[in-house]
Amino acid sequence: MPRLPPEPQIDWADEGVPRAVAFGDVYFSRSGGLAETEAVFLAGCGLPQAWESRDRFALCELGFGTGLNVLALWRAWKKTRLPHAQLHISTIEAFPLARADAARALAQFPEVADLAAKLLARWPVRTFAPQRIWFEEDGLALTVFTGEAETILAEMASARFDAWFLDGFAPAQNPAMWSPQLLRQVARLSASGARLATFTVAGEVRRGLEAAGFAVEKKPGFGRKRERLEARLAVRPPDVGAPIYPCAPCHPKRVAILGAGIAGAACAQALARRGVETVVLDAAPELGAGASGNPAGLVMPRLDRGGVLAPFHLAAYLHAVAAYEALGVLERCQVEQRAEARSAEALADLLADPPLPHDWLEARDGAALHVRAGLVRPLKAIAAMLRGASLMCEAPVEALERAGAGWVLRAPDGRAMLKADAVVLACGAALARFAAARFVPIALSRGQIEWGRGRAPAHAMTRGSYVAPFDGGVLFGATFDKVNELAGEEADEAALSSARKRNLAALAKLAPEIAESVDEGALRSRAACRATTPDRAPIAGLVPDAEAWLNQYAALAHGGRIETDAPPPAHAGVYVIGGLGARGLTSAPLLGELIAGEMQSDPPLLPRAARDALHPARFLHRALKRR
Repeated sequence: MPRLPPEPQIDWADEGVPRAVAFGDVYFSRSGGLAETEAVFLAGCGLPQAWESRDRFALCELGFGTGLNVLALWRAWKKTRLPHAQLHISTIEAFPLARADAARALAQFPEVADLAAKLLARWPVRTFAPQRIWFEEDGLALTVFTGEAETILAEMASARFDAWFLDGFAPAQNPAMWSPQLLRQVARLSASGARLATFTVAGEVRRGLEAAGFAVEKKPGFGRKRERLEARLAVRPPDVGAPIYPCAPCHPKRVAILGAGIAGAACAQALARRGVETVVLDAAPELGAGASGNPAGLVMPRLDRGGVLAPFHLAAYLHAVAAYEALGVLERCQVEQRAEARSAEALADLLADPPLPHDWLEARDGAALHVRAGLVRPLKAIAAMLRGASLMCEAPVEALERAGAGWVLRAPDGRAMLKADAVVLACGAALARFAAARFVPIALSRGQIEWGRGRAPAHAMTRGSYVAPFDGGVLFGATFDKVNELAGEEADEAALSSARKRNLAALAKLAPEIAESVDEGALRSRAACRATTPDRAPIAGLVPDAEAWLNQYAALAHGGRIETDAPPPAHAGVYVIGGLGARGLTSAPLLGELIAGEMQSDPPLLPRAARDALHPARFLHRALKRR
């Protein structure tokens, strides 16, 4: 399968109504698309009345199309939502429309022109990575999935959608969108009492919904269609194959985040947009004590040819670019990724079949040019992310103590510093200080960068090392030196000098003409430690109770079956985000979104396999398998 989603061929001959040539069907009614959405889908799901007393409502749509249904929902939500309430819309599309086609279609609906302009300005990228787009001023989060609906729903971790719009092309033209298997997934991901609406009354759809547990009714149709369907799920089906990695929402009012680096700041921003009070504590006297104190760092994608984390890495890059652009801290300089000898074949394959469209990724002389990539100054980004949080510096936390349904944070002298409903451990190697997270294998590597006068390149370049334009000169590096725990984290002058020589040698190989222009006497250096994991993947999730978890799932050590349906043991309300390594600026915004979303039981963003590959419980699972 190609790495880019297919673009639909659109026929505009039918009175300006877009028609998908491959399916022989229109995107909305000739009788009025907006009126159709309101009559068939909003009224069919009892909206807006169903959310008028709710502070959270989640809806899933099959068939994003032009985005018209989203705009109709958005308009109704703005008029009727409670203050601070949030609407989560998840939508799936196998053949994503180009922005220009969507704009042409939506131009026919001046009633929603203001919202259409906002949506088009942040139109999802044509890629298979999931994308969450926040419109914070209206409390609305739009999550767009690209691909086959049945596959996406089957890979989705347990959710509780309150309503469904089934708006794929007609069953006769697109039967896969209405299969019994897909409708069973709809029931699995629904809350009890969930409502569903669709324009079709095809017999196979009615029977499929009833077999999945929905009570189905025919209702008067819209325009030329005589009838439509409404359905309600009285009781959601029991979960099958319960997960063994803990994921339990805690709906906190106050969260304490330990660590004011980019990981902690990203969590704080994600919680603030959900209206959660957040207090960020750091042992250092000011921001930027660790790797987040570097003057700048690259934001660029990790491109994988496959694997369970490929969707995460793509999604993280897209999310980071959007986040930093919204904060006004992304300096887009483009990044040219050249192939190292060991990865030349992989890069060539990715350029021949790219996972991003040409306005994001170009092939250039055997290299990948990341058009939207650039530099971020971490301190500037962190300060912007922390605007909605309280910051406490010089506030070392020695221990966490359970107190009722929350946690008390203890200082080194034993005094209680703060009580919170939930805690996020975003403190790098200091994770080992806390008993709950001591099982997490964190290693440190020291990275050193240099910056100063030199001929600035037209764009950043990478091949193992990197160089980027910075303040009229250059910034380059970085070393990867294992930290000797006995020697401590600080580098001495000899280590700094050695690292600088290696950085200069690497620059000479990457860009000799720039290396020759560098004024070595005026260079500045900074070395900082990165926290990494054995599998080089970051960690994000609810912290399992290691001893209880290993006891509950001991049978896994011998290839046995799990006999219990008890929830995975966990330290309720304690989350961890760490091990970001050298890609912290790129991965942190999405990881923070994952943590905050799971606290609030928001709809899932990543496929279950990718989410599990980031979960801290994976290390306990592997330890059992090795026994």
